[in-house]
Amino acid sequence: MTDRHTSLPALLRRLPLDGLYPAEYRAAHGEEINAVLADAVQHAGPRTALREWAALAAHAVRLRTRLSSSDPAGRILAGAAPFLLAGGAALSLLHLLFGALVADPDAHWAVGAVQNAPWVLALLCLALGRWAPARALLLAAVAVAVFTPHPEPGLWAVTAVLVLIAPPDAVDLSRRSRSWAVGSAAAVALPLSGLTVLWLDTRPEDYPHLVFPPLQQALLDFSPVWPALVLGLIHLLRRTGPDTDPLQAGGIALAVLPWALTIAPPLHRGAPTEALGLLRNVGLVLALLAATTAVGLARRRTRPDRPGESGRPVA
Repeated sequence: MTDRHTSLPALLRRLPLDGLYPAEYRAAHGEEINAVLADAVQHAGPRTALREWAALAAHAVRLRTRLSSSDPAGRILAGAAPFLLAGGAALSLLHLLFGALVADPDAHWAVGAVQNAPWVLALLCLALGRWAPARALLLAAVAVAVFTPHPEPGLWAVTAVLVLIAPPDAVDLSRRSRSWAVGSAAAVALPLSGLTVLWLDTRPEDYPHLVFPPLQQALLDFSPVWPALVLGLIHLLRRTGPDTDPLQAGGIALAVLPWALTIAPPLHRGAPTEALGLLRNVGLVLALLAATTAVGLARRRTRPDRPGESGRPVA
């Protein structure tokens, strides 16, 4: 039994972990890297040792790709990650509700439920400040999306990957940040889920032939832009908060962009099939981001500096 518990840690200690790091970083910190790994796995079981080695390897890859918490791109992704997760969870909740209340339950819906449930559970983990389990759930969601016969759109798999590669040590998990993310998911999902009542008595094959009153049709046409409006306003408000890293606050804009490619209910998935619909969505989203960014920058310039305010990344 002892050999089984020590063989993997011993193997991990022999792997050239420092070789994954950039040359300059390896020259400056190579001995420290090996010492940290040896100390982490010395008395650890196989699972703990593998986790520690994977954490150091991921740190090395982030340094090589310039996505660490000290790099601008890493800080932008760290700011976007909670809101990318919130947007994906809101969309997943819409899929689950629509499948349960409107669409006829079948095998496709069951597969969709397996694909969407991890997003909602990951949002719950984020609400509790548990970022590692949230990332593990998104990794499971990506795996399900790739290996199931009827995968969800690749856009949201890409969104999950963006969350996964964000440097975890830079993600703001303060209560205030978590409240913003969970609140944004609720603000997106609740109004859009209310629109599902329009399809409660309609079979899926009849959707293309439905004709709604003008007001309802206007709401449906606008609905893909509603999530972008919610996140755009959060992008504006977060830019003006004290002790906010501008790059992380600006990263919220990245979480807005996927919504430019979504379509109206009842499916809330895929990209608009008509070029006019796609151009309308993209134009509205980009105009919204430009306006909120301009207002945020103007407010930031006119607001007097507060003691302790800085633009440093959140560790």
